[in-house]
Amino acid sequence: MSASHSMATPPSTAYAVTLMEHLVVPTFVLDANRRVVVWNRACERLTGVPAAQVIGTREHWRAFYTQARPCLADLVATRDWGRIERLYTLHHDPATPAHGVHVENWCDMPHLGERRYLVVDAGPVFDDHGQLIAVVETLRDNTENKLASVQVEEQARRLRAYYDSHEREAELARRILDHQIRSDVTLQSGVAFRVSPADNFSGDMVLAARSPDGRLYALLADAVGHGLASAVSALPVVQEFYRLVEQGEPLGSLVESINFILANALPAGRFVAAAFVCLDESAQRGEVWVGGVPDVLMLDADGALLQCFASLHLPLGVSTDEDDVRRTVSFDWTVAAQLVMVSDGVVEATSPDGREFGVKRLLAAVDGASPVIEAVSDALQTHLCQLPAHDDMSILVVPCPLPDCP
Repeated sequence: MSASHSMATPPSTAYAVTLMEHLVVPTFVLDANRRVVVWNRACERLTGVPAAQVIGTREHWRAFYTQARPCLADLVATRDWGRIERLYTLHHDPATPAHGVHVENWCDMPHLGERRYLVVDAGPVFDDHGQLIAVVETLRDNTENKLASVQVEEQARRLRAYYDSHEREAELARRILDHQIRSDVTLQSGVAFRVSPADNFSGDMVLAARSPDGRLYALLADAVGHGLASAVSALPVVQEFYRLVEQGEPLGSLVESINFILANALPAGRFVAAAFVCLDESAQRGEVWVGGVPDVLMLDADGALLQCFASLHLPLGVSTDEDDVRRTVSFDWTVAAQLVMVSDGVVEATSPDGREFGVKRLLAAVDGASPVIEAVSDALQTHLCQLPAHDDMSILVVPCPLPDCP
């Protein structure tokens, strides 16, 4: 055994010292007076400090720090447990120090010219009479893992900050959209509806309002895609809808105006499929316009199909050149009825085994059902096996009452 790595030792302990010398784990040993008696080769490689410089001295701190301070082995030797918390970044509670103490810390490593994050364990060695004869300290360079952990923590912090910022912006956007859409006005008009977004925001939109002469206008809009971008695409519809309803404009003029706005406001590839209806309940007459959404269904009070209004137009915003964009379909009713409008997300809702919900299941769901929205929603959840939908799903039900059945 080289004298440069340990002090002269009695033959009875020479074998143990030799083992420590050849450990692959960086290890040094202090005697009861806190002088270095072993500084193995692995410790030399870790610290850059030759054993000859520290054996027999109390200068082992110089391998780890630029200013004098105790190492963990010193604190174990002096039983100075209170300083551990002040000197080490991470430590275990030394409730049973006889079994050793575990700490972690950044060390300056002045002989290497770089900081290292060391995992340190130190334990006392006692003689047969319980007297301290040595303290063994082992070291492990955990710098790479620590840097990776710090990087992960920083990324997590940035992600949390981004998420919090996104949530604040999303909440503001939700408030703006809710204020614009005015769901209270829609509810007061007498329609029933449900909008189930696939994301935080829905590209589907339901609006309803009454003109000054009492006519009921209702709209189900389905902007391409889903999420905030889709919701913003449908937003230009809102103010124009309410403005023209307040003016009592004919349904065809209202559709034409909204189409013109969207065609000039939306970027290429963005459009809004929609269905409009205008009812004169006192005359039991109405108009409907459908562009790009599933057929509007007219059902009697028992849910039986009375009439089907198919899509005759392109979605809104595709083109301003559509010659018949103002053209609506007129209808009347002689029995209490209801118009059911749904977005693509309803009929295209796909079960786990790849089957679309489709119009047949929609008709089966509403047959004899009351209220219609609950029946359709339950049927959709059963079809999807309670899994989330991949697109926004919206249902709008507009009653067509008889004069004596308000």
